[in-house]
This record gives sequence, C-alpha cells and structure tokens, in this order.
Amino acid sequence: MNTVFVVGTAGSGKSTLTSAYGDWLRSQDKFVVLVNLDPAVQVIPYEPDVDIRDFVDYERIMSTRRLGPNAALIASIREAARHVEEIREEVNSYNADYVIVDTPGQLELFAFRQEGYILAENIGFKDRKAMVFVLDPMFCNVVKNFISSMFLSASVYFSLGMPMVHALNKIDAISPEDVEKLEAWSESFDTLLLDLENMTRGRLMSFSREIAETLRDIIASMPIVPVSSMTMEGLSELHATLTRFLLEEDLELR
Repeated sequence: MNTVFVVGTAGSGKSTLTSAYGDWLRSQDKFVVLVNLDPAVQVIPYEPDVDIRDFVDYERIMSTRRLGPNAALIASIREAARHVEEIREEVNSYNADYVIVDTPGQLELFAFRQEGYILAENIGFKDRKAMVFVLDPMFCNVVKNFISSMFLSASVYFSLGMPMVHALNKIDAISPEDVEKLEAWSESFDTLLLDLENMTRGRLMSFSREIAETLRDIIASMPIVPVSSMTMEGLSELHATLTRFLLEEDLELR
C-alpha cells in the first residue's frame, strides 16, 4: 500500500488534485482509497472512502464548546487524533494499492501540530509514504512568493520527514511562459538569484538571498512537476516521480 499525503496552502487546489490523481490512478487499473482529513470542509470534488467527518463533528464542537472557527478546527484535529486507531483500521481494511490523503485547508493544522504528526504516522505503511506539496502558480509566479513557498514546503518536510514532490497545480490557468519561468527558478539557482535581485532592494534583497541560498539544495532535491487537475496534464509525470521517491524510501528503510 502506497500512501500519498496532499498538502499545501488554502486555495492551492489540494482537493481537486486529490480527486484528479485518484481518477488517473484508477484509469491505470489501480485500487485507490481517498481519505479526507479536513473536519470543516463542506463540499469536496470526490466521494471520500474514509472521512474524518465520520469521527469528528466540527459544527457540534464549535457550538457546544462555544469556540470560534479556528479554535474549533484545532479541537477537531485533537479529537481526530484520539480516533487514530479506528481511522488506521478503516484505511487498512481496504488493502488498496494507493491511499491518497487530502489534508486540511489550513496547512498548519496538519503539518505543524502534534495531532497532525500522529495522523501522518498512523495512516499507511511507514516505508511507503510520500507528500505532494501543491503550489499555487498565481501566488508563486512572483519570485519572492516562490521563495516563501519553498521555505514553507521545506518546513513541512522538516516537520513530517516524508519524501516530498512539488506539484505546480492549475497550469491550465497560466501561460506556458509562466510555467517555464517557475521551472527555471527550481532548476537554475543563478536564474532565481538574478530575478530576485531585479525585484528586491536593500535589506529585503539580502534577507531573501540568504533564505534562497539556505534552500538551494532542498529546492534541487524536491522536483517541481507542472500539473492540471482539470485537463489531467502532468499526472503521469507526477506519478512517475512519486513512484521513484516511494521506491527509494522503501530501499532506505530496509
């Protein structure tokens, strides 16, 4: 069983990519299980096989405990972690080829809290896990934002410790030139620095450069795969990259 966690910032398209990748895998005759880990989501573009909302009632928690939306989300994730054994058993009962886990819209709930780590540790087999960090091209097409996104994804990698692939989502909504620019930033550090120096000045440029240099090796080790959840473009390349990472992880842990 291979488990892929789809992570990223709110609005980056995690749920649509989860749905599209699940459909693509099924077209390759794979048995796929889709897991929703967002307790507050109301509408998602797929039918989850395992749904955290079956274990946690976000609206009830918010009303009975008199919590605001964000505090209720934190409380919901805490409650979900208490049901981790049940969630794990339900996921494992399918004996699927692939488990695709759609994580909460608020990235910090899953990536930077102990409860998220507990869920990540217990869903799937340890030696067959990877993450897809979804990049929003409308945000990342500014060089400072691109570096910020890489810094955030590196933080998620440091927190959860799973192999990571970047998926540049929504490429159907941007120009081919923008896709090439973003790929160039990930493949050529000199190109990234040149564009950074053309945009920033003074202390901000110095600070941004230091961050970029710190992330240099990390960016190089985590490929960016352009994809579209709408047209299915790039999903075969995403799958090939994930397969390579999963095989490498399996060999390292043996």
